[in-house]
Amino acid sequence: MRDSLRMDDVIGFVLNGERHSLSRAQVLSAAARGGPEPIREHWVSVGDQAWPPKQLLERALGVARTEFISHFAIRQFRRLGFSTSPLPHEPTGRRGVTDLGQAFTDMVAFLTTEDLTARVGWLEKELTGAGLADLADREGGMTDELLEAALLVRQHAGRINDLIHASMIIRALPKILEPGERIARRPSLASGNDPDRKFDLQTDRRVAEFKGAGWKGHDTMRKRMLVADLVGLVLGRGELRAELYVLGQLPVEFLRTSNSPVEWMLGRSSPNLRRAYEQHFGSAAMTVSQFTAGPAADVALIDLAELLGIA
Repeated sequence: MRDSLRMDDVIGFVLNGERHSLSRAQVLSAAARGGPEPIREHWVSVGDQAWPPKQLLERALGVARTEFISHFAIRQFRRLGFSTSPLPHEPTGRRGVTDLGQAFTDMVAFLTTEDLTARVGWLEKELTGAGLADLADREGGMTDELLEAALLVRQHAGRINDLIHASMIIRALPKILEPGERIARRPSLASGNDPDRKFDLQTDRRVAEFKGAGWKGHDTMRKRMLVADLVGLVLGRGELRAELYVLGQLPVEFLRTSNSPVEWMLGRSSPNLRRAYEQHFGSAAMTVSQFTAGPAADVALIDLAELLGIA
């Protein structure tokens, strides 16, 4: 807590894209206008009263409490020197941010306790016809703490796909490079290739693409991207060997059995790839399975799960 706090101390912050300011005087004035609602979990202490943080910030700021969560309100009150309840996973008497590891643990525990789809379906039924007074017991475990945990995890996990992509290539290299083989061009370890690097891996003997997404059976965008990579390997490999690494057998089965037209699968690919395909194959209408068995017959389809010994 800061020393020598004054009534005219003012803080500024952004809420939902709008700039706001708040002073101790505003908070004290809001607390003087009627009493607090019952405390459910979090609190902020003003004088000899404990207030629900969302109620008090709504009153002091003039913004509906549905626009923010309790943790946001607590942080603003702390900046003005008011005592509050601890945030989740924060030892009493110590102020700090939510622990990322604990937030992830809590989120995973929630997701594995009960099927999320079933829980959401139950909530949808429960909320139908509900009014304000009915909401307290119909949140289905989706608390302020869970929301903040999920937001914190998402903030730090935004590049998880890049991590998986890079890790798979790094772990695969010792298993696939041959004696004397050299990586000829800078590899593309992050998801996606830039124009100067057509392939994830290019050596003096091969070109390769790596797809680390796990399939569940309904994977339209993943299928499109997989077909685009296969076509790109066929058209751009030159005299080099071509390999397509995937995670699990579902992608391999799709390439070998799908009757979807290749042209349709390339519908959202880059114009350059679509143009190159048309120039090379003309009006020949091929399904994915026909392309895999024909022009791409010598592209090796390799299961990363088997190669790396992962589930």
